[in-house]
Amino acid sequence: MVNDTSLEFIREFKKNAESITNDIDRSKKYRAGIAALAQKAVETNDTTFLDAAVRFTEKIIDEHDRSKAFVDIVRGTARVAINTTDAELAGRSLELSANTEAGHDRSHALQGVVAAIADVGMKMNEPDTFENSKELAGTIEYDTYRSSTWRSIARTQHSNDDTPSAVESANKAMAIINKSKLIGQEIYRASAYVDLAKLYIDLGQESMARECIIKAVDSSAGLEDEFERSSIFQTIAETQIRMGVRTKNSGLLEDAVESFGYITREYYRTSTRQTLASVLSNLKENELVKRLA
Repeated sequence: MVNDTSLEFIREFKKNAESITNDIDRSKKYRAGIAALAQKAVETNDTTFLDAAVRFTEKIIDEHDRSKAFVDIVRGTARVAINTTDAELAGRSLELSANTEAGHDRSHALQGVVAAIADVGMKMNEPDTFENSKELAGTIEYDTYRSSTWRSIARTQHSNDDTPSAVESANKAMAIINKSKLIGQEIYRASAYVDLAKLYIDLGQESMARECIIKAVDSSAGLEDEFERSSIFQTIAETQIRMGVRTKNSGLLEDAVESFGYITREYYRTSTRQTLASVLSNLKENELVKRLA
């Protein structure tokens, strides 16, 4: 049964968009609206929003904007498929991904598709479907998204208590980042290593987690953009403190304080200082707390 509230939201959006007389501005309105519709679908698990979003793509003039609109639709569809364990929707997200441009957009879209197929396949106890998600992961062109997809698969395997397979998938994700020569911005590489560190900790692979954090620091230390550097070192420091507590490793606690020193933007410094100080105070690490001043 179609939700009347959903239909009213869609009608109101279309009315506002069609009232714009300039073709380019109207096209931009539809582009922005499709992103909003995809988000509404995820929030409500109501596919009415997604159906409307697909129809509205015809109103977008620029083909690049249309491709990115389909990325939002694909990822929204995949997310709803996960939320509702709907195999048909997961398949639909794959079909829709054909409307994205090859390269970045396709890679971004397929990242969500693989996550949906893997999650649904695992929940429905369909090994073949899950294996299909792994094959699809291998087709993703961009290294950052392909690595992220394998990390997603690893987390799905871990949630199903298959830690050995999860470690294998995590190792594939790490190998992609280690070998990639196509990652143009080091912050993307550093972010991947931090996420891998969090994953390895959850998998009980402390040495691998430590290796990833070291690689993340090495990738981040030379960042010239102050905001990027502060942002990534906030994440690094908070991950190190978490790892230190979990593994009872005082060296990681000291590493977290050292990483704090790379944070120069006040917003990030204040937030990170509060997080680290709270943890260190609970651990009675008063000397380390003093170094945060």
